[in-house]
Amino acid sequence: MLKSWFAAVLCTALGLAAQQGTPLVSADQWDERADAIVATFTDDDIIGQMTQIDINQLLTEDNKVDDDKVRAYAKMRVGSYLTSPFNNGPVNGTYMWTADEWREVITRIQEITMEENGGHPMVYGVDSVHGAIFVKDAVLFGQQINGGASFNPDLVYEQGRITGRDTEASGVPWVFGPILGISRNPLWARTFETFSEDPHINSVMGDAIIRGLQSNNHTAACMKHWIVYPKTPSGHDKDAVTVSDYDMM
Repeated sequence: MLKSWFAAVLCTALGLAAQQGTPLVSADQWDERADAIVATFTDDDIIGQMTQIDINQLLTEDNKVDDDKVRAYAKMRVGSYLTSPFNNGPVNGTYMWTADEWREVITRIQEITMEENGGHPMVYGVDSVHGAIFVKDAVLFGQQINGGASFNPDLVYEQGRITGRDTEASGVPWVFGPILGISRNPLWARTFETFSEDPHINSVMGDAIIRGLQSNNHTAACMKHWIVYPKTPSGHDKDAVTVSDYDMM
């Protein structure tokens, strides 16, 4: 069962790693290829592929790729990496990379990964939640609450499309967004990240922004925070939540 589930994940990674000039193939062909690859995986392979590492673990003090570190993780079959190296502040006076700098780093990580783990690609993801916020000179938008307040799904679609375009330009194929949590407590510190407190608005806007994000066919959206994360009784972030089966349904 685990291998069956993981085949779907690998199929996504294979598709995202494909070059833009590659001829289109059917979904069934991707499924068959993924199933064949996963069928050969050991438990160690699967554990490695399901592991995601912060990029800061791969870099030198001046934010250069440390080939030896990447190679070590690749030999452990690590399947994905995430986030920005500037989350803790500037490095050498710089707060973010350009699209070209991002692409150079990710290309190098990918090269080493595929050299060391049998040719299986890694996949990279970032929180492009209101624009490609980690890419220098990318278009930035207001938070999702502004999109919800517009009541304009066409506008939100464009936000997704531009975010997907700018994220893909940096070589990142995986967006940790949109946020589809339903706001339940206005005291919650991350209410601004949601579209609204209304399930209908969230579903309409969520559909629009996901279609926009994925419209270039090279960026995968990954909806998140949509179960009970926003249902904090105190308003504190990451607070304990008690939820009944009725509320879950």
